[in-house]
Amino acid sequence: MELQSLFEMSQVLNASLNLRNVLNNLLLTPMGRMMISRGLVLLANENGAFEVSILKGLSRDLAGKKLYFENAVDEPLTIAQIPKQNRTLKAFWVELELELVIPITSNQGTVGLIGFGRKLGGVDYSPAEIEYLMSLANIASSAIINALMFQKIELINRRLDKKIQELKTLFEIGKELNANLDMERIINLLIYAVMGELVVNRCFVFLKEDEGMKLFSARGLRVDDDTRTLLCQNSFLEQLALTQTAIIIDETELHPALRVLQDQQLKLIIPMQNQEETRGVLIVGEKISQHPYQNDEVEFLSTLCNQAMISIENARLFEETLEKERIEEELSIAREIQQRLLPNQCPNTDQISICGMNIPSRQVGGDYFDCIKIDEDHLVVAIADVSGKGIPASLLMSSLQAGLHNLIDLNLDLSTLVAKLNNFIHANTSVDKFITFFIGLFDFGDGTFTYVNAGHNPPLLLRADGSLQQLDVGGLLLGMMPNAVYEYQTITMIKEDVILLFTDGVTEAKSVNDEDFEDEKLVRLLLESFRLPIEELLKTISDEIDLFTKDAPQSDDITMMGIRWLA
Repeated sequence: MELQSLFEMSQVLNASLNLRNVLNNLLLTPMGRMMISRGLVLLANENGAFEVSILKGLSRDLAGKKLYFENAVDEPLTIAQIPKQNRTLKAFWVELELELVIPITSNQGTVGLIGFGRKLGGVDYSPAEIEYLMSLANIASSAIINALMFQKIELINRRLDKKIQELKTLFEIGKELNANLDMERIINLLIYAVMGELVVNRCFVFLKEDEGMKLFSARGLRVDDDTRTLLCQNSFLEQLALTQTAIIIDETELHPALRVLQDQQLKLIIPMQNQEETRGVLIVGEKISQHPYQNDEVEFLSTLCNQAMISIENARLFEETLEKERIEEELSIAREIQQRLLPNQCPNTDQISICGMNIPSRQVGGDYFDCIKIDEDHLVVAIADVSGKGIPASLLMSSLQAGLHNLIDLNLDLSTLVAKLNNFIHANTSVDKFITFFIGLFDFGDGTFTYVNAGHNPPLLLRADGSLQQLDVGGLLLGMMPNAVYEYQTITMIKEDVILLFTDGVTEAKSVNDEDFEDEKLVRLLLESFRLPIEELLKTISDEIDLFTKDAPQSDDITMMGIRWLA
């Protein structure tokens, strides 16, 4: 009958690969047959511990308990036979009122231990019963090993399925992320993916801007929650920006500035990196299930965050490109408007030949020149250089042009005109803005040229006889101080006299060696080329500057006016 029972038990045990079924049959069958009051099965794990895997008639609190025994048990033992060297085993058995230890062994060693309590009625176990239980344990060992192996395979398969699902999720989210160039939408996709995949209740995204880290988006905050304030402290953000690896908060000794995360029951810090540089950080709260985060989940989040960071950087670059294109378009319009403020062509007569040239260093600039015909006998020429470059300088240049054209109609003498223009510029600009300015009036009736130089590079007057004169009489730069007084000078023009007006962008043009073009080169060029037509003279000077500054970026606006007296 025992052999028949063992045969039937062997069939039952080996018919299942479910570990719990195998252990239930292994424990309950002999307990029912022999009227045993209590029992348990401990299985050995890879770390050498024995874990309570199933129990009957004992407290459920024992389930999962791990014990380390001093010596192996390789034969059935009653409580009285457990040697003193196995103190832990004996104490555990006594505590649970167990009477018998049956080892589960195989050729691989001890698989586990079965513990049986006293039989009902207090009858001792007979040698035949112990032999039966030992035989049953030996039969069960292969079934347990198979069930454990099947359990491992199932675990591996579940992990593989999870990895495949994670890869699918990453692929699907990646497609969504890469299809978007809206930073806010990318962040929302990331947060919803994290909260959906891991079923978490709180999620925060920080992004690096300039040199600091800033809270960009938060999910899971109550109206009265002070978490946002705590997560925006400078010391916290500075330390957060230094994060290089994922941190499981409950398992890590945090920097003092980051301990606020523990107080707020947050669980994970995931750096968002691009080219190994932390450009953002994801902070995640606890799972709704309250289960701890596993390493594979941390790895999944790290991959997802890095993928999102690439999309965020692409979105930033796209926004910067759009902004740059918008600015370029606006600058192009501003340049077109500014160029309209400069004369397309200066009025040439039988008495005078004039030509102007303006080359801004940027889309728009602060240089200005003009020639204004007042009547048949009078012509005004002007040139100016506004401090600074770009849009601010161009706006001030526009104000100067408007002011000059309004004042020119008042029929003022040049000194008064420049003084009023100075007060206008001073009243409408800050103290760090000023303008160098030169204005001259040709009188065709008496052949004179009257000028005022307000701090501008002195124009060069090359006489027909080869003598050279600088036109430097005047006063302070425009806008320096109010109510400034300006002097004027009147000179008589002689046939073939040439006047060259220019801004400092000409003489201070830089070579690749950071050398200036200088006044001496300009004077030499003027002496060599002054007999050329005025337009060709300006082009000759411009070509020489280009040759001098070859491969070096233009450092300042270049503006020139050439005038030849023909009478």
